[in-house]
Amino acid sequence: MFHTLTNVQDGGAVPLQQPIDNQNGNLRVGLRLITYTVGWFNFGPQEAFSWRPSGKTEIMGTIPFSPGLYSFPRLINLFSAIVINFTLRINRVNCLAKMRVPTGWEVHLTDGLLAQLNFDNDNNGWFDSGTYVSDWPVDLASPEAQYVYLEQLNTAGNFVNGAPSTLLTVVEISRNPTFGSTRTVRFETLELKRLSGGFVSELKVTIRDHTCAVLDNNLQPISVVLEIQKEK
Repeated sequence: MFHTLTNVQDGGAVPLQQPIDNQNGNLRVGLRLITYTVGWFNFGPQEAFSWRPSGKTEIMGTIPFSPGLYSFPRLINLFSAIVINFTLRINRVNCLAKMRVPTGWEVHLTDGLLAQLNFDNDNNGWFDSGTYVSDWPVDLASPEAQYVYLEQLNTAGNFVNGAPSTLLTVVEISRNPTFGSTRTVRFETLELKRLSGGFVSELKVTIRDHTCAVLDNNLQPISVVLEIQKEK
């Protein structure tokens, strides 16, 4: 028995046209296939970096950031194109970012850039000439796995780290995925878990990251195919 659930990134329960009869409690469920479009990012829309001469209000240049997954080397390459001799570096030992604004210039970072680079600022994002070090280590890593939860699991026999859990499967994410790319993962060998007993009239799948927070896929679709089998 197969059930295809689309747009599970919305986190809503999907009603079934025909309820699943598990009164005998002998049904198991596994993830057969997942298709996802990479919609998570560390830099969202409306982010930009701007500069102007010190004491002036007229902006001389701006670099806009399109939504996507940005590594630190990619950021450094973008900033290296700025003609005012601005530099951004990261300490490989403590992962703190270091920004140097050249004499005679001011630079502006939008809120998302400030948050990702961990620079504290109380001047509406503007930095005068000088050297600045981030308050906390910078971590631009993207998720390495998707954790697929099925609310209708029987947690009596499903434990994760010693506690009952509705975790169905962990789906590894290809390294450095491209924002907007689509990938399908098929599981030839099912990891089967017990389905909850009685009549199951809906199925609810939730995709979370390694922190157990719901993965914000920014409206990009995630679909799954669940396979249900009788216990042998």
